[in-house]
Amino acid sequence: MDIENQFVKAWRNTHSCRVVSHRKAQQLFDYLNTLPWGTTRIDWDKTPGIHIPFGDDDPQPRWVGQFTDTPLGRHDFIMVAYAPGRDALVAARDDVLADLDTLYAGAPGARYFCGADIDQDTVIVAAEDFAEFSDNGVIVHRPEQG
Repeated sequence: MDIENQFVKAWRNTHSCRVVSHRKAQQLFDYLNTLPWGTTRIDWDKTPGIHIPFGDDDPQPRWVGQFTDTPLGRHDFIMVAYAPGRDALVAARDDVLADLDTLYAGAPGARYFCGADIDQDTVIVAAEDFAEFSDNGVIVHRPEQG
């Protein structure tokens, strides 16, 4: 799964976004590697986070609004990472959150994304402000509670 996936390509054609190099994505993966892990995902029993489950009609605007008071809510953009060594996607926070299921369609297991800012056309990755997407919803890291 990456930015060339058919669903991601279609999404990119209809949304304002940019592709960023695998070096930017690596910043997130490097940060994740500093945290406690279970077998295949972050160990949330040892990492502070808040679970935002999907509802019947989610992800939708009402669901997206639940991120306002989280670390992701501090950023206007989100970097969607797929894997180490792969380019990532940066787009408006609310657009990404509303379409997480599309952006990670067919991707097995937990997937990770983080806040991003753009300053004078440079993407600044906020790796500490990350979240995990899975079939159960999203868990947002709360670094200030760590």
